[in-house]
Amino acid sequence: MRSPLESGPWIELDEVESTQTAAAALLTAPHADGVPGVVFARQQTAGKGRFGRAWLSEEGDSLTMSLVFGTYADHPKPWLIGMAVGLAAAGALHCLLRWPNDLIIDGRKLGGILTELITDSSKRKVPVVGIGVNLGQTAFPKEIAATATSLALHRAGPFDAVQIAQAILRRLTDLPEPDSWQRLAPVWELFDDTPGKLYRLPDGTAATALKVGPEGELLCSVDGEAVTVMAAEALFGPPV
Repeated sequence: MRSPLESGPWIELDEVESTQTAAAALLTAPHADGVPGVVFARQQTAGKGRFGRAWLSEEGDSLTMSLVFGTYADHPKPWLIGMAVGLAAAGALHCLLRWPNDLIIDGRKLGGILTELITDSSKRKVPVVGIGVNLGQTAFPKEIAATATSLALHRAGPFDAVQIAQAILRRLTDLPEPDSWQRLAPVWELFDDTPGKLYRLPDGTAATALKVGPEGELLCSVDGEAVTVMAAEALFGPPV
């Protein structure tokens, strides 16, 4: 797989509201150094997660960056770009993956991946993939304390966000081209924590995951009937 650094340079910022928002702004109104390949922030104050959730990060406790894949502009299956980034992150962090974007240790969420398509100045749809990983936290807000985790709660530190980010980028270049799920599937199986897990479908229906399907979609069971979906929310903690 091609590195986002083929699209542009690494841009490091001290503080942003969201690396996704910063990357989108730089992509549509390029920085003096050109369109970025990576936007890395030491702290973000209004990070973006899936389904409109916030993802907050304090300096030194989290990895927050967005990868701008200009080389994959107008990709016919952009969700595969995000899933490939998940594979690179899981490999670098030695954790598991839960479809489509959750990084997992011991059943708890270590981090996540967010893929968005941003239209650049040439009207191309560019995949911008955000990564958020909990590194040094030893406690979490009450509402996520039972479902979130960090590297510090499982391994001895210290954890350098820049070094981990660079390890993820190196892992990316070892992956096959994300032009079909068949090429990524053998790698995904090494990290897969999806089967049997609970999801909430967009209509609110609860479902049990069966496996990842032939196009990278989720195959799940709803009241004993097999259903295929491209979007669903992984549920953590006790059954709801």
